[in-house]
Amino acid sequence: MKWIKPFLIGIAGLFAVMLGISALMPSRVMTSRWVRVAGDAHAPLQEVRNLEGWKDWNSLLAAVTDMKVIPVPDTGRGGSIEWTDPRGGKNKMEVAGTSAHGILTYITLGESRPFESGFSIEKRHADSTQIVWYIMEDLKWYPWEKFYGMMAEDMKAPLMQESLDRLKVKLEGKGTD
Repeated sequence: MKWIKPFLIGIAGLFAVMLGISALMPSRVMTSRWVRVAGDAHAPLQEVRNLEGWKDWNSLLAAVTDMKVIPVPDTGRGGSIEWTDPRGGKNKMEVAGTSAHGILTYITLGESRPFESGFSIEKRHADSTQIVWYIMEDLKWYPWEKFYGMMAEDMKAPLMQESLDRLKVKLEGKGTD
């Protein structure tokens, strides 16, 4: 019984230290990846706005069988994709707006909070266009959310890069059988 009080004090102290460290961490994290494709910005912009075609290159939708797509209307706001992932989670991506340089979406995976995601498409060189996919997540003050923010890029970046590489192959017409 002598060890219970020091143990509880030690746990409380450890939690206080973790809370103090996490208070110094940012409450918003960004993950981004990019790829350069041959040609002008028109084709990549059309492909990103074509929600029906996302299953062809977006790895998030690769194993989906029950995808429901509402196309982006001419206003550039309001299209969406709803799907069930292989584990049974209900997910949704909604288009918040489009512009001459990209698309802004909000993605909700399961019961989690929506996070901002988007594509920025700009002609950077005479013969190529750069496509940037970014994800912005707001984190709560909880220490475990802040520590998750440190690992978010390592978890999301490989899927994002694979998707962008598949988009590049599709846009440049390579790999077709």
